[in-house]
Amino acid sequence: MGCCHSFSADGRCITLLKVLLSNDCMYDCKYCVNRRTNETRRATFTPEELADLTIQFYRRNYIEGLFLSSGVLRSPDYTTELMIRALSILRREYRFNGYIHAKAVPGTSPELVEQLGHLADRMSVNIEIPNEKSLQLLAPEKDFQSVFQPMRYIQQGVLQSAEERKRFRHAPRFVPAGQSTQMIVGATPDSDKDILRLSSVLYQRPTMKRVYYSGFI
Repeated sequence: MGCCHSFSADGRCITLLKVLLSNDCMYDCKYCVNRRTNETRRATFTPEELADLTIQFYRRNYIEGLFLSSGVLRSPDYTTELMIRALSILRREYRFNGYIHAKAVPGTSPELVEQLGHLADRMSVNIEIPNEKSLQLLAPEKDFQSVFQPMRYIQQGVLQSAEERKRFRHAPRFVPAGQSTQMIVGATPDSDKDILRLSSVLYQRPTMKRVYYSGFI
């Protein structure tokens, strides 16, 4: 419970603690259990609590890394600032060198995406639905622009980091394991062709490593 598996930048299969910083969310996406109008108990970690939980699991050899996501608490920037604080404690205070996968929140400012990317091994931004018209039906507070902007920030950061490391051996690394995304299949009338066409376009980007699909019943 609470653990998942992924692949590190060097190809190893590793066990991750998969956790939300908060399940409190300002959005009302119909496909999400944490949507604003759903009657569910809400909880939010402080950055200090989350960092301490992760390092305790790591020291007991339960996990080899962290998969951190979150509901959108107050605003994308506010949520990302909390995530940055938690990962900063892990990396700089606890000297945690394990794998970290961090979700970039759509609508986050480029400066915060950059800070998060220097703390994580991999980042992801969920496209959710392969067609913007369908996205508006299920998540009217979201749009493709807010999703694709952080994806571009990550792509640019990865390519820039690779160039800097060619010239300077100790240049900071930015998302060395690349980025991934996720799409929901079956919630909208989008065809298999629509889904595969978008997936193909995404895989042509040099930093896109995986596209995950979630079934909807």
